[in-house]
Amino acid sequence: MTDLKKLKRLKKIGIKYAFVAIACLSFLSCDVLGGVASFVNCKYEFAGFANPSVAGINLNNVTDIQKIGAASLLKLTAGILAGNLPLTATVNVKAVNPNSIAAQIAGLDWALDLNSSSVLSGTLNNQVSIPANGGSSVIPLTIETDLLKLFKGESKDNIFKFINGLLNTGSGTSDVTIRIRPSVMIGGQKISTGFIPLTKSLK
Repeated sequence: MTDLKKLKRLKKIGIKYAFVAIACLSFLSCDVLGGVASFVNCKYEFAGFANPSVAGINLNNVTDIQKIGAASLLKLTAGILAGNLPLTATVNVKAVNPNSIAAQIAGLDWALDLNSSSVLSGTLNNQVSIPANGGSSVIPLTIETDLLKLFKGESKDNIFKFINGLLNTGSGTSDVTIRIRPSVMIGGQKISTGFIPLTKSLK
């Protein structure tokens, strides 16, 4: 086979595989771009707290920390005097997908701010699927902290006021903000949005 014929054959093979590569890339790009569009356009909202517990006391269905019963209140006061008042709770973030393609979130970083000051942060590594066409999913974020570290030097009344605010999230004077940074996997790489602030006011 002459060099000219070899060259022509290589060109034909090259063109053939180039078309195949372009077709595959186009298919992948449409799929990826659709997923990215759904991911970016999702709407998020702070859906409130769940399963709050302070010093091991379950505060579900409690609206006033000072009405939890004498034994629990004594335990709470003892924790303050001992310098240890652990708080655990679940922060629920609701994601709504208005797009025609389901959104897949690979995970998210989060931070909790109290009156514009960052107090906690963490990462959720679980994947979350948000159905298309107005579908929604609730993303639970677990927070754990020591309230006495957040309120160093504050009085018991101020600490109780904050706890009541968590239990009765609504319009008020203290703001709790959850900042979330969702991410999506594209080509093996994790791509994130900027931080999205979700704010609730505490009474």
